[in-house]
Amino acid sequence: MIERKKRILIVDDDQSIHLATKYLLKDRFECISAYNGDEGKAIVSNQVIDLILLDLHMRKYEEGLEYLPIFKEMDPGIDVIIVSSNTEIDLASRASRLGASAYLHKDHSPDQLYLTIESVLTKRDLFNENKHHISARKRCLEKSKIIGTSSKIQELLKSIEKVKKSNANIIITAETGSGKELVARHIGTMEGKPFVTIDSATINSSLAESMLFGYEKGAFTGANEQTKGLFEEADGGTIYFDEISNMPIDIQSKLLRVIQEKEIVRLGSTKIIPLEFRVICATNKGLEKLVAEGKFKDDLYQRLNVISIEIPPLRERKEDITLLMTHFMEKFRVENSPHKFSDAAISTMMNYSWPGNIRELSNLIANLCVMCVNQEEIGFEDLPGKLKEVILKNITEEKDLLNPPTTFNSELDYYQFMNQIEGDFLRKFYKSFNGNVSLMSKSLKISRSNLYSKLTIHNLLN
Repeated sequence: MIERKKRILIVDDDQSIHLATKYLLKDRFECISAYNGDEGKAIVSNQVIDLILLDLHMRKYEEGLEYLPIFKEMDPGIDVIIVSSNTEIDLASRASRLGASAYLHKDHSPDQLYLTIESVLTKRDLFNENKHHISARKRCLEKSKIIGTSSKIQELLKSIEKVKKSNANIIITAETGSGKELVARHIGTMEGKPFVTIDSATINSSLAESMLFGYEKGAFTGANEQTKGLFEEADGGTIYFDEISNMPIDIQSKLLRVIQEKEIVRLGSTKIIPLEFRVICATNKGLEKLVAEGKFKDDLYQRLNVISIEIPPLRERKEDITLLMTHFMEKFRVENSPHKFSDAAISTMMNYSWPGNIRELSNLIANLCVMCVNQEEIGFEDLPGKLKEVILKNITEEKDLLNPPTTFNSELDYYQFMNQIEGDFLRKFYKSFNGNVSLMSKSLKISRSNLYSKLTIHNLLN
């Protein structure tokens, strides 16, 4: 894609200045003419201008200084270079305070003009690039935010803060979908430092050394140029092995030496390259068990397991589910997506065990945001069957829930006895549904008003 030329507006009442300047700049820039402040203002309001070459004295004395703040107000990102035959220091100082990027005398040489323009535009590009990086980093941090207020998440966050400044190797243990890489990035990501991610399952014996340690040109057929390995790419930062338990055992010995010695030798070379890096590994399997079974090298495990961090599964921090639901709803909303969940849907999702953890929750809400467009809310009926079934399953597993007592209390009459049975029944239901009357009424096929009356009679709403 061809990048457009930067556009320069020349605002000067001397036509010879326009002709000379356009001739000098024609190969590098697109130049546009204006012969006074009003013409310049009209052009800036209708076109994208990167830089203005502004004369000070035109129709009236110091007209350029009058229009300089007007141009800056119209487009704060525009650069203005004052070009004047006036050499008064006070004028240059005033122009600078009003927003001028530079001050150039009209007796300048072509090289001075090029140098001043390039310097101003390069400074602007660097500023915009830095602003972009700051914005991108901010978006990245927001995207990778660990969400939750539960005690277990607060403990996890404290652990992260303790270990992030250390160079010790770390093993992160968690179930699938719990956010192992997210935690690893919170620990290992540092400004200006590399964070290299490796899916351990993709490492195989034939490619392991070239992939991990790099190779020299001509080291093997197809090695057409010198190439750094992943460990070298991670020099000065962090190398992250996802699901380290999937690493083939014949490669684990090679991995151990590099982690232990902090040096590599590229394929096709004898030169030792010293490195400095930190290793973070993640696994959803118990490595100690794999070591006992001979499927994971004990010395590698001991080298990696300096610090252990365990991420709690979602079912153990259910108080975070509603926060995560809100987060993912905002993330995946499309036009006319619902803005909220019904109480019944929330209760159901709170009671589900989430075997796929946060990934399962995220995927579900992404699906619901698309499939429930033009609805005011996502209801119980919109949830997949496996979630809706969990409520009834939980209830039926309480074996005594629907079983009335086999002996009659002689101190009670029939109506008192039945009232007691009803109270016990509703109490257990109320507990199973976490007090969600709406969901109870749907499951029991009883109107909400009638159910409210019964719950009030049995003092379950107090």
